Amino acid sequence: MEPQLTPATGGEATDAPAPHGPYWDIESGPPLTDELRMAGFKHLMVPCMAAACLSEDPWTLDNAPELTDRQALAVMLTQLGARVDVDEATERVRIDAAPLSGHRIPADWSTQIHGGSYLLPVLLARHGKVESGAHGGCRIGGGRQGGRPVEHLAHVLERFGAHCTTDGTGLTATAPHGLHGAVIDLADFATPDPHRGLPTGPHYSGATKTALLAAATARGTTVLRHPYPKPDAQELARVLARAGVALDVRPEAIEIQGADGPLGAASVALPSDLMEVITFITAGVLLDRGLTLRLSRPDVVQAGLAPELRHLRHIGVPLDWNGDLLHVRPATGPLAPDRVIAASHLVYSDAQPLFALLLLAASAPSVLIETVWSGRFGYVDGLRSMGAQLSVTGQELRIHPGPLRPASGPLRGNDLRAAAALLLAALAVGTPHRLYGVEHLARGYAQFPAKLRSLGARITPGTTAAPDQEATTDD
Repeated sequence: MEPQLTPATGGEATDAPAPHGPYWDIESGPPLTDELRMAGFKHLMVPCMAAACLSEDPWTLDNAPELTDRQALAVMLTQLGARVDVDEATERVRIDAAPLSGHRIPADWSTQIHGGSYLLPVLLARHGKVESGAHGGCRIGGGRQGGRPVEHLAHVLERFGAHCTTDGTGLTATAPHGLHGAVIDLADFATPDPHRGLPTGPHYSGATKTALLAAATARGTTVLRHPYPKPDAQELARVLARAGVALDVRPEAIEIQGADGPLGAASVALPSDLMEVITFITAGVLLDRGLTLRLSRPDVVQAGLAPELRHLRHIGVPLDWNGDLLHVRPATGPLAPDRVIAASHLVYSDAQPLFALLLLAASAPSVLIETVWSGRFGYVDGLRSMGAQLSVTGQELRIHPGPLRPASGPLRGNDLRAAAALLLAALAVGTPHRLYGVEHLARGYAQFPAKLRSLGARITPGTTAAPDQEATTDD
């Protein structure tokens, strides 16, 4: 499937309905601590939980954060017959998929997260068939009403010999004779970045991870050309190798000798979540506070965030690395302007809203260019209501620096990273704000309110009913 990049939204809202749903009332105060431990990497945890279904031996995941995705996947795997044990105190998840028998992904849970889509290749490989309804996640483009499509995943599975049918939201696939190796150019599931010509787009990561999972137990050799280069895919390949799959991982290609049977046991220590690291670096800069982030597997964090770190150095964010500690120092003056491109081989699209916040404090105008998702400027209206001078043209955001001021009304984050960006903006302003869309945050940040309170945030949760759901009383 060839994904098409469509113009991002970000214009001023007119006649917007009154916000409703869960919210936080937030304001800033004095910090309680200057050190925070970063949670485990969500984008690696999710496919690893799915990969455990390829084994009849137990898998353990350490540093597995308490997120909506973990909860939903644990329930789905349990309903499919696996045994899942979670130790909340140590953040260890143990998955025994030996008794797993189901092939229908529970729709009431898959619609809540995007990660259930990684069960498609593993259940197909295990049972020769899989059925799925819609898959959820942030509505930032690609599928019906901005939802997450599955057609490109069907095209990947068909390369391995599966027969697939889709209806725009769900997928049914069969492989009665099992999956076989394939040669796949994953650039087929991307579009060329208009600036460097390298593959990018919303389907590139999912296609790569789906192909890795399908190839792991297939018959024969699979060659994945131009694989997604970020650590969530590269580390997944290394996890599969530890479970007994013979792999040769190179930047230009991954070659997999399929196990043609169940994988062995695996123990996975997740690195720190890359986007949580960028989020709290941004928080330290905006709040003008020294902050120390305690990391797991800092080598993976540094390598995975190499493009982001280059931009942070360029704009003048002081960072000091010391073993598993990352020290964020207050900036000594105005930040430098920059041109940041979010692409599959450059800055993470998830980090783009956070760079927009940082560049509002630059000494001259900056530009952000989005080449992955089509709806990634959902935070723009909220920042404009706080005085930010932002202009959107297609996939390009121009940032004219200046101080933020209190918003005249509630803020709303329509996706995970937009909500995080608006929350940090409100804390930086310092006055009380109400933020809607906080339900998205539980999909990307573990124990987020507690960590924010450590930085001095005062958070009071609440809920506002929709107009047609307001309570009524009888006389």
